[in-house]
Amino acid sequence: MRGEPSPAWDSGNNTIWEEYTDIAFVVANSLILLITSVVGIAANAFVILAVYHQKSLQTSNNALVVNLAVIDILRCVIDCPILLTIVVTVYQREHVDELICNTQVASFSFSCCIQMLTLACISAERYQAIAQPFKTSQRRRRIMVLIPVTWILAIAVAVFCLIYLKDSPVHVRCKGLWRETSSSYDTFGLYMLFPLWAACFGVIIGFYARIFALVRSHNRKIFDKEATKQNAEVEGAVCMMPSKASKERANKKKESKMAKRAGYIIITFLLFWLPLITTILVNFVVHKNKNTQITTMRDVEILSVSVACITSLSDPIIYAAVNPQFRTEFYRLKNRVKSVFNEKL
Repeated sequence: MRGEPSPAWDSGNNTIWEEYTDIAFVVANSLILLITSVVGIAANAFVILAVYHQKSLQTSNNALVVNLAVIDILRCVIDCPILLTIVVTVYQREHVDELICNTQVASFSFSCCIQMLTLACISAERYQAIAQPFKTSQRRRRIMVLIPVTWILAIAVAVFCLIYLKDSPVHVRCKGLWRETSSSYDTFGLYMLFPLWAACFGVIIGFYARIFALVRSHNRKIFDKEATKQNAEVEGAVCMMPSKASKERANKKKESKMAKRAGYIIITFLLFWLPLITTILVNFVVHKNKNTQITTMRDVEILSVSVACITSLSDPIIYAAVNPQFRTEFYRLKNRVKSVFNEKL
């Protein structure tokens, strides 16, 4: 007796599963990139407008925040649409024009470099603001040098990657290749992204550790100094606090709060970058043994790049959530935009 034919699902089980997996990753990447691009542009524009309209926000330290917002907007305008184009086109045609592939390498390496360098500069300047709060003129001159330097370095890194390190997972898939056909794989991540990420986060962790240690030390010193003065200067129920100590304490308290707010951005940046850093390290091991190729690994690699782009959306949202001055200005700008929109209707 002839056996019955196998169902279509059984005969093409792997193919159907791979098709569903590909669709799921395309949808996930598309949602992440679209939301990041649209909301990120608006949120970062609000940061820039808030600093522009609110004089109290126009400080040398917030110049770095504006610099971060500018590069986040560029990432939302350039990186996200290009990556979305690659994801959709690769799914449909298996490859994309080489110009788009090369543009993605240059743009992504540029935005990653300047974003991480700016965050490292923010942590360094936060430390300087707490350690030497009254040396504002020196801090202003230093920041005027740091911002153009970060852009120059980022441009140099982008050019170097475009010439020598065009084997990132996104670029390989963009050209319709597989890792087995490449002489090298993800040296872009291993020799550029990972060292830059590790160096910047080493700097960030070092400065924030010094910030918290310095704040605790200052708080203890100020408390002890007030306690001594209080015993000598109390008359009845009135405590005469020295004006200099009071001003110093207020400055330290303000700077410590600002340091915590900037720390929230660092934490989210770390979390959203962890998937990409993990895939870079996994690629270093897996590429040595091509027999361990996982079919969904290429999709996970591209998804991790999309997740890393979310930092361009999370930065301004954190400022709106934890900084009272930014939050107040955001509400004011939102109401102004809303009133203008209602008048046109």
